[in-house]
Amino acid sequence: MNMTKILLPLTVAVSALLSACGGGGSSSFNSSYEKEFTYGSQTYICRSEKAANACGSASRDCSACDVKTPSTNVITTVCTQPVANTHKVTTSGCVLKLTNDIQTGICTSEGLRILSGSNLTKEQVKNGALFTNGSLQITIGNNVTETITCN
Repeated sequence: MNMTKILLPLTVAVSALLSACGGGGSSSFNSSYEKEFTYGSQTYICRSEKAANACGSASRDCSACDVKTPSTNVITTVCTQPVANTHKVTTSGCVLKLTNDIQTGICTSEGLRILSGSNLTKEQVKNGALFTNGSLQITIGNNVTETITCN
């Protein structure tokens, strides 16, 4: 009988905690965040709150947002290499000619984005891998490291 007095409140408490923390039921997380900004004749669609905050700020940094009318301009500029094995990526985007690969990168308010390949548009690269610290190091062997960083 004493065991029942302990187990019943414990079971109720655990159930309440699981429900309160979302562990017991289905989640209705809304991953379709979208906010639009228009400056002049250009409209931007921001798909994260961080990107929207940057675009809506005084600096109007909409680099992490999509252009409503997608550009067909392909990124062709090669990233600068101020020193060997160090590549500087810009907000306009550039092609990274790495030792063993070709990637295309762009710097946004969210960080560095990279997508494998060349002949890509800014809109395509914005869907690439995100490195929020704005930098990436790749070890290619024999203690050689290539550094990719936002300019």
